[in-house]
Amino acid sequence: MSNFTIVPFTPLTERIAVELPELSSGLHQLKLMIGEQDFNKYINSLISLKRSGDLLLLITGKAMYYSIIEKKFLPMLKESFKVAKVRVINQGIE
Repeated sequence: MSNFTIVPFTPLTERIAVELPELSSGLHQLKLMIGEQDFNKYINSLISLKRSGDLLLLITGKAMYYSIIEKKFLPMLKESFKVAKVRVINQGIE
């Protein structure tokens, strides 16, 4: 018998609405800026998004998404969340 429990993935917007509702407006603004398709693929699939002062921390599960977020979306992330720094971390094995 296994001690592991499988929990289905919940999109970031749903988790933020419950856990950190103060970040919901930034997510909405970002979605308008980058478009729904890119938002759902690269942002709504994030493992975590947190803000601490002037820093926004994103954790992704895919190395490729890390590169794309770093390359395409940093200025829009800064503007949407009104931060000076964005740090993207890849936690995945892909």
